[in-house]
Amino acid sequence: MTAVRLVEVSLVRAWSPSEPDGQEGNRIRFRMALDAQGAPDEAAWLADPDPWPAQREAPGAPPAEGDVAHDEEGWSLRFAQGGLPLADAPPHRILGGAGWLRPGEVVTIRGPEGGEVAWRVVAVA
Repeated sequence: MTAVRLVEVSLVRAWSPSEPDGQEGNRIRFRMALDAQGAPDEAAWLADPDPWPAQREAPGAPPAEGDVAHDEEGWSLRFAQGGLPLADAPPHRILGGAGWLRPGEVVTIRGPEGGEVAWRVVAVA
């Protein structure tokens, strides 16, 4: 079996009217495989026995470790919290469409409570 090649995607919290100075210190990094069109590769995720890592950084808080998950509703990120096993962590849904994995694109992530936040893709390497 061929090893799955993962790329690292880096997001920073996008500017919003409620936060005119932006949220540069808020960052999400995750690793995933891409298909021939540059989209997340579901077949690679299903075939890979290893979790695809994720990490969330916020000013004044330790990094939150997590992973990339996929189900019938699409892609999400899960972050360890409150002593829950990562498999039981609530999903942060990635609401990206075609082409969302290009630097400069904006992707929306819906948190477990339903709030949506815009994130800008700053690197895919």
